[in-house]
Amino acid sequence: MRRTHATPLTLLTLALFAGALPACGESRQEMLEREMEYQKAGRKDDKGVPIPEIPPDEMREALRPLLTQIYSNTERLPDVTEGDVEPTGGRNYVLQPGVLAVVTVKKGLSKADKARAIILGIADADAWTFRKNARKEFALIVEKLKYSYGDETRTKVLDAYPELKLLSFFGTPEADKAIGELSGEAKSTAEAMRKEYTDGKQDIWKKWMGVKMYARRLVSQDEPFRGVLKKIAKDFGQEEVPPRPFKESVDAPFKDWAEAIEKDEKLLTVLTNYKELRDRVDFLGEAHTLWAIEGSPLVPERAQGVAIDKKIGYGFFREDLGGGYNDLVFVFSKKLGGTELKRAFLHSFLFRQLLTDFQLLSTAGTDFAKRGPDGSMDMGTATVPDKYDPLYASCGGTAALETMLYSFNSEFPLLNGVPSKVKDSEAALKVAHKCIVDGAAGDIKIPSKDDEFDTEGPAPASRLALFQMLARFENIKVNTAVLAGDQRTAEDDAIDDGEKLLKQLKAEADAKKKE
Repeated sequence: MRRTHATPLTLLTLALFAGALPACGESRQEMLEREMEYQKAGRKDDKGVPIPEIPPDEMREALRPLLTQIYSNTERLPDVTEGDVEPTGGRNYVLQPGVLAVVTVKKGLSKADKARAIILGIADADAWTFRKNARKEFALIVEKLKYSYGDETRTKVLDAYPELKLLSFFGTPEADKAIGELSGEAKSTAEAMRKEYTDGKQDIWKKWMGVKMYARRLVSQDEPFRGVLKKIAKDFGQEEVPPRPFKESVDAPFKDWAEAIEKDEKLLTVLTNYKELRDRVDFLGEAHTLWAIEGSPLVPERAQGVAIDKKIGYGFFREDLGGGYNDLVFVFSKKLGGTELKRAFLHSFLFRQLLTDFQLLSTAGTDFAKRGPDGSMDMGTATVPDKYDPLYASCGGTAALETMLYSFNSEFPLLNGVPSKVKDSEAALKVAHKCIVDGAAGDIKIPSKDDEFDTEGPAPASRLALFQMLARFENIKVNTAVLAGDQRTAEDDAIDDGEKLLKQLKAEADAKKKE
């Protein structure tokens, strides 16, 4: 790494130097000023031992007019030193971030390469400097990135900042003025970098777009990214793709059906499993899904060539956005029409829902667990492999659709004319279970035919998972008045008639005895 990524605690400590939460009545600004006073008085480590002063680097001083425009802390520039470091990514430096930031440049670089490394390093260090208008410490945002999206995404975000910072800077009049004050290798390197960044803005932006969407959104809501991205949008017209509402996410043949779904909140809830109003509103405002006919202009480049599954009538492209979100493109066969196209459209909603159905996939997991010689299960392996997520979504989606069609056909007008191909949920479950067993053959647990101890049959956990999932697609109407005994039924009348007849027969028998 080019950055000395210390432990999370270290990052938090460094950032707290840069602006901690108020403690004992001390504001963040006062804490910053106190730390700067420590610096002026001589730096010490956590044991009170003085830290040797780092003498001003000659190249840093030659670049000072430029660096002071890049670095947001006007009190001081980060120290620059040379060392035996092994950075990655071709940036030739490692960073110790914080108020007392240090950029360690790899030994033995040419003057031009050293100048480039220093400029990048100072831009990198700028992410960690104190900002009055920041709502949350950058270190805390970085920690959330790590635990929500993983180390890889966290690293991509950190690596992106110096690139975006320099892109936003080199197109400004301040950059022209600062470069004009340089000379020699410092000036030629700065001019070359300005051309590189302004000419390559599309590549830089494309790289930033390669970071998971929800990770980008997390950091773009606060400093240091917010100001930089706002400036790039203003100067270069590069902005995040605006949200695409659900009604704009469907191709022409689906428009009326999408409108019917949007207007019927109960149907929308059944199709998406979004039980909270906020989740449904978010979906209607930004679906993260496209429904397009094969060959349509609505099909994005990334989904070109998607293979159509003839059994369900469509193919799909999936991109992980982070935060548990997927970006999906459903591409439907152009040969479909009428009720078959509607069936495929409805199926895609259920596919989308089940693709990330944690309960379904976790319940089914034991069918894939490794077992010891004695038959004991290794629970650490009791997980549905990722490659089978679409299988469960497809097979389960078919069962869910058939169940929903015969359960809700009379309740939702959109379902009219789309007949169910099964007579009950048990039949739907049987078909879906066989679909899973066949699709995961070789990996899923299938007992041998001569196993006299087997009482559950093949893949019992998957069957249970499907059974539990299908419950939410059954329309079970319960008459509470009947259960409470407050309403008479035909059965009550039959019982009363029977009792009346028995009393009559008993009375006749008693009369005969008296005779």
